[in-house]
Amino acid sequence: MKSQLSKILWLAAALSCGILPEGSIGCLYAEEINETVTGQITGNVLNEKGETLPGVAITVKGTAVGTTTDMDGRFSIQIDPGQDVLIFSYLGYQPVERKVTRRMRIVMKEDVQVLGEVVVTTQKRAQTSIEVPTSVSALNGNTLKRLNLKQFDEVAQYIPGLQIQMQSPNNPGYVIRGVTSDDGASYSQPRVSIFQDGVSISRSRASAVELFDLERVEVVKGPQGTLFGRGAEIGAVHVIRNKPINYLSGEIAVNYGTHNQRAVSGFINTPLIKDKLANRFAFSYDAHDGFIDNLSGGKLNGKSAIAVRNSTRMFFGEHTTADLVFDYQHDNYPGTSFKSRKYAPLGGNTDPNSFADLEQGDNLFIKRHVGGAAFLLDHQFNDYWKLSSITGFRAFKSEENFDADGTCSPILFATEKEQGTQFSQEFRINYDSKGRFSGFAGISYFYENSRQEVITRTNEQALYPAYAAAKMKKTFSEMLKDVPATMQPMVDGLMGAIFPDMQAVQDGKAQYVTNLPNIRKIIEAAVSQQLGSPMTLEQIVGTLMAGKTVQEQAQVIGMIDAYSNKALATNYEESSTNYGINQAAEIFADGTLKIVKGLSLTAGIRATYEHQKSGYQSPTVPGTFGVMLYYPSTDKYWASDSYGSWVGRAALNYLFNKNNAYISVSRGRRPGVIAVTSGKQGEMEVNKLQPEIITSYEAGLKGIVLGGKLNYDLSVYYYDWNHFQTTTLKDNGALGLETVPDDAGRAHTFGVEAGVQYAPCRHLTLFGNYSYIDGKFNGTDENGVPQEYAGNRFRLTPKNTFSAGVDVNIPTGKTGNVYIRPSYSYKSQVFFEDNNREDLSQEGYGIANFTAGYRFHPKNVYYEIGVFGKNAFNKKYIIDAGNSGDNIGMPTYVAGSPSVFGVQLKVGF
Repeated sequence: MKSQLSKILWLAAALSCGILPEGSIGCLYAEEINETVTGQITGNVLNEKGETLPGVAITVKGTAVGTTTDMDGRFSIQIDPGQDVLIFSYLGYQPVERKVTRRMRIVMKEDVQVLGEVVVTTQKRAQTSIEVPTSVSALNGNTLKRLNLKQFDEVAQYIPGLQIQMQSPNNPGYVIRGVTSDDGASYSQPRVSIFQDGVSISRSRASAVELFDLERVEVVKGPQGTLFGRGAEIGAVHVIRNKPINYLSGEIAVNYGTHNQRAVSGFINTPLIKDKLANRFAFSYDAHDGFIDNLSGGKLNGKSAIAVRNSTRMFFGEHTTADLVFDYQHDNYPGTSFKSRKYAPLGGNTDPNSFADLEQGDNLFIKRHVGGAAFLLDHQFNDYWKLSSITGFRAFKSEENFDADGTCSPILFATEKEQGTQFSQEFRINYDSKGRFSGFAGISYFYENSRQEVITRTNEQALYPAYAAAKMKKTFSEMLKDVPATMQPMVDGLMGAIFPDMQAVQDGKAQYVTNLPNIRKIIEAAVSQQLGSPMTLEQIVGTLMAGKTVQEQAQVIGMIDAYSNKALATNYEESSTNYGINQAAEIFADGTLKIVKGLSLTAGIRATYEHQKSGYQSPTVPGTFGVMLYYPSTDKYWASDSYGSWVGRAALNYLFNKNNAYISVSRGRRPGVIAVTSGKQGEMEVNKLQPEIITSYEAGLKGIVLGGKLNYDLSVYYYDWNHFQTTTLKDNGALGLETVPDDAGRAHTFGVEAGVQYAPCRHLTLFGNYSYIDGKFNGTDENGVPQEYAGNRFRLTPKNTFSAGVDVNIPTGKTGNVYIRPSYSYKSQVFFEDNNREDLSQEGYGIANFTAGYRFHPKNVYYEIGVFGKNAFNKKYIIDAGNSGDNIGMPTYVAGSPSVFGVQLKVGF
């Protein structure tokens, strides 16, 4: 006590004499506290940029007592008497030792000699990706910036087992380990979940978002229904956005490149009330002119996207935080170049990468509005229990005009309008014993209401030579297929005379037929000439159809007269609207038990009750050729059903020296399909498919070796499907073929994935990954019946992919460095449809990208100037084939992005 009093008196005397320098009071006071602090200690850990560090290991020096920081970089730990030093360790950063204070703020410096670990929340708690007993790949925000990745398809080049097709923001396709999720119909159910801060954004037309100011992107592969819910049958992509921090910071980046590529992005992070309220506003504008010139006007395959986000974080004491996030994105793209490979534009060729002539010109576009709000609440009761709440609301509205036939002829012009809203709520309780067990349990509710309207328009005078003539020839030939064999040559000759082969486009110009042929007159003249005596149509039909009834003969005569010399309309339109209302309530639990040191068992289950309601309406009035695609309905038709289901997983893993060996088995499920349409007589038709079930088996090994210089990841998996859902083209009696959902039966996948990152020296990092996927339909279904797609490979799935790159950083003085980051990615042949048609495929190809520049960081401000190149060698390829034009026998093809080069300037603090 005397010692304490003497120090206080000495301090008072020093102050009165003015002999203590400014700031010394705090130092002495801190030292005094350091000697006596016990009990609960709290703090946070940051890097030199002011960014929070989750997953930092914290131990009391000389003991086994420890904890880790949460996703916001915060920690709390119990300190007993005599324990006065904490050690902070984080791979990729230099370790820190600090004397204990009541409220600690730790800043860690990067260690460029070792590779850092990526912290993920795949299992709803902060862990390094190595600790998770399943295949998970993650790119943090710094990596996304360093590689100049701004879109989902660009990210996919660096994730083994992931393919993302970005035909446009209105038509994305997500493929994880061979299984595709890309259907835009309102009744469709996703196989791949897309999440944003724990909120599902999986509805196809609302799922593509700009990637800016992100903490990281996680990709979890294999059935993940236990962790991510009903839409994660084959995996999930989770986008985690940066949240406000308690320090003033900001950044702005500007770039300009070829094809008038221009972009501006940035953020400003502002603490409003210290340690109580902070705000972060981020924005992105990214645009370029169309890569494909259109002779009929405008450019195609361009981009214009504006996205803004405002995040507000509230701190309610040291144990509770709440985040309120609003985001909005507006896309205003020129049209997509769906180009025909059958008919070349005037002066051009049929290469999808060359200029096109799509007759709607500037009237081809994609406009989309998407946005929402998320409220995230976390409350830490104590060191063991934590409550989380995630509330989400989303809304979107999109419209796309596209030329479905891919030519200058007005054969098929379509509009798709889709809109929807959704609400979701999740409550989750986490428990961590700080010893043998950790896990979570919770409940969730999901509701969505969406509709999709498709309008198709045609000029019948152009449709007839392109498609209708051949279809009519087939129809009449079918009606006369039972004529005597001696008369078959005459019938074939008549069909050729009435419906001669015609070209839709000739010498780059659309071909038109104003009236149907006078079928009665042609038949009577041809037969009379051949027999040498005049004959009427009635006599001819009576002879050819002698074995048919009078009514059947009259039907043929009536059809011939109805079509003979009929004028064709210049504008025919039909439309249909499908509706989808989905509700789901879920209860789930997942946990990890440490059996012995290093060996853990993880198991989880999720039970779901869902109600699906689908609708259909079509005001179509049949035209000259009857119905083109959509049969009319007499009313709005509805069908519904309810399901109860479960999914689950179990994994056994062994952790040793920052390595993890694991085996797992899991069950995934895609909800069943309820597709409502209208039949020929206007009656309601309901196509119900059973839920798709997948059983997954996986083994893997991942870790960090060579003193933190080599990071590796290897996995082997096998999937077995029942009731594999796909789509097929069906002849329902309409002029065109109908796209319908189909149960393709059984299927299987065997695959291998590998990834590696190696830092042989301080300023050089090498990285690469490889994926092998053999995904096929089985020869027979569960009943031993041969399957339609037996032996076919899954669509959009290359058998082999790999990527490799180098990250070179050369210091130039104390505050600057030059960087060079080239990379290359390759994928083997891809089929765009499950029928594996060779004409709807893309052979293997590779793409090279790079970034290079100079960055310097004097004091608290950093500057960067760089250059970038995407598809640097200008490789020509396609990203899609078939499309709506295939419904009328005119498949179209979409070109991939050509080379883009540019320069970027960046300033931040």
